[in-house]
Amino acid sequence: MTTVAACAASVVLTRDLPLADTVALAGGIATGGFLIDVDHAIDYVFVERQRDLRPGAFLNYYVEGRMRRTVLALHSYELFAVLIAAMLWLNSLPLTGYVLGALMHLTLDLMFNAELTPRSIAAFYSFTYRAAHRFEAVALLGRPELRPPSGFWATFFSGAQPTRATPVTAVAETTPPA
Repeated sequence: MTTVAACAASVVLTRDLPLADTVALAGGIATGGFLIDVDHAIDYVFVERQRDLRPGAFLNYYVEGRMRRTVLALHSYELFAVLIAAMLWLNSLPLTGYVLGALMHLTLDLMFNAELTPRSIAAFYSFTYRAAHRFEAVALLGRPELRPPSGFWATFFSGAQPTRATPVTAVAETTPPA
């Protein structure tokens, strides 16, 4: 929903530009805001080796916190540094839109996912930090007790909630490789 709103705002704010530029920027925002989550699907199939490709099974796998590893290559500060450098170098509207949409997405992830993990959510979005922890989900995110709402759309729009009001306890963090 936020990506749709950002695209609409982009179109309104750039209405005086040539139509191709307006479309390029809005298209980049849509791609960055939405398709950044493709890395969840890649992790689900190739890292987690899950074969149930139904949307509900995929969504519940993540919302219930069942993942063992979290590579999430597109959700990383390091990739954003490269993309921002390329954006500045190339002066490309589609790439600028992608960066804006993806940064919006990452900011919302930081805000909302912080509520569900006892670990440092800010550190989690560093690919180097995740790699140092061998991408192990428990070491990175703890083991929050989550309960998804019933029904696909309720889960899709509201995500999981902690099963209790007290702070989530964390398991001992593994030592990063030397």
